[in-house]
Amino acid sequence: MTSSEQPVHVTTTSSAGRLWLAAIALAIVAAAAWFAFLGWDHEYYEVDGVPQGPYRAWQVLACGASVVVASVIAYLLTRGTTAIFVLAASATVGFAVPWAMDAAAHDDSGLWVVGLLFLLVGAGAGLTVLLALCSLVPTRGGGTPTSSAQPPRAPKICS
Repeated sequence: MTSSEQPVHVTTTSSAGRLWLAAIALAIVAAAAWFAFLGWDHEYYEVDGVPQGPYRAWQVLACGASVVVASVIAYLLTRGTTAIFVLAASATVGFAVPWAMDAAAHDDSGLWVVGLLFLLVGAGAGLTVLLALCSLVPTRGGGTPTSSAQPPRAPKICS
């Protein structure tokens, strides 16, 4: 090595490390979505003399859409079969934990446990199907989307 040549240091995050980082970030985003859209509203209101609530339709739709968009973005950044299940579970648990803590604090009947089970099964299954459908979308480079488990090869400098 001559004095003008410098060693090249390349830092890369392994795909597993990137997946777990994305999963943690997604869980935080899902919890934040619950707090931002649903966590502050505990009031019931009347429509045509019938009590309804505590959430309005716009709150539920906005919260669900934000978790779905965040999940898709996290999947597109990580890709792979394992990412489908890890990210779906991460978003589901990230949302379910604050929901369950709030529901348990405001429910004397104990039925919040049933709601939690419905939430875990419904959100988990829905996000798993959504991310599995995302895996069918071709990547820009062509080829199968889930075959990106191997990192790209470095270009050859010398033959």
